[in-house]
Amino acid sequence: MTLDILICSIDKGIVRIVDVLLPPQPQIRYLISYQYTDERYLELIPEQLVNRSDVLLYKYKGQGLAANRNLALERATSEYVMFADDDTRISPDITSIIEGTFSQVPDLDIAFYQASTYTGKPLKNYPDEAFAMLQPPTTYSISTIEMVCRRNSIQGKLRFDERFGLGTKFLTCGEEEIWLHDALRFGLKMHYFPVKVVETSTMLKKTLIYVDAGVQRSRGAFTYYMYGQRAWWHCLLFALRSTRQGRCHFWPMMRHLAEGIRYMQRTQ
Repeated sequence: MTLDILICSIDKGIVRIVDVLLPPQPQIRYLISYQYTDERYLELIPEQLVNRSDVLLYKYKGQGLAANRNLALERATSEYVMFADDDTRISPDITSIIEGTFSQVPDLDIAFYQASTYTGKPLKNYPDEAFAMLQPPTTYSISTIEMVCRRNSIQGKLRFDERFGLGTKFLTCGEEEIWLHDALRFGLKMHYFPVKVVETSTMLKKTLIYVDAGVQRSRGAFTYYMYGQRAWWHCLLFALRSTRQGRCHFWPMMRHLAEGIRYMQRTQ
């Protein structure tokens, strides 16, 4: 098997990628999609990235994590692809994990795994048992760094919605949820395995939906993506329920949800 690890970074994050790389292995290549907002950041590119033959570095001026992931995926050529950030640490056993799990499920397109912090704390409340993913999980949310895909199952078929995600000014998250929804709509075969494949520096903050306007707009936009005009009703119920639980004030929450819906209507 061969694996392309697609690492996305922007500006000063490039200096951390040296710590992402495993010792050279013949089955693994690293495709770094590096966005920069000013040419001065190009001076920060570590020599180690330039000198390793298993590293391919692509530079783009601009920003937007969803766009960066799409650019990286377009460059991939290996049998499998794995997405990584510039602060992740990948399991040294990643190739054997992929071979072992994909062999368990014939014709598997996408495998989902677990992530933890650097100290070993699970990033989420993951299920203990493997299961076929026939719908988005209800007990936790999927992150891109947790998945490995068969390249020819997704390349040219699935893209991250570039209206969403880090680096955008309006909808600051939600691209992963849309990507998973699209994968299910296309009928891709997906499976979850209770195996850790990566560590990251960031713990998730579930309460952001109640305090962050960008997250709230993203919730409204994603709800519209899923339900169309019925999103107004879903968002109203969510705002009412959150208010009754004492998590937020109704009108700011509803205003931001509505802004996300209207944004999707304008950009269809």
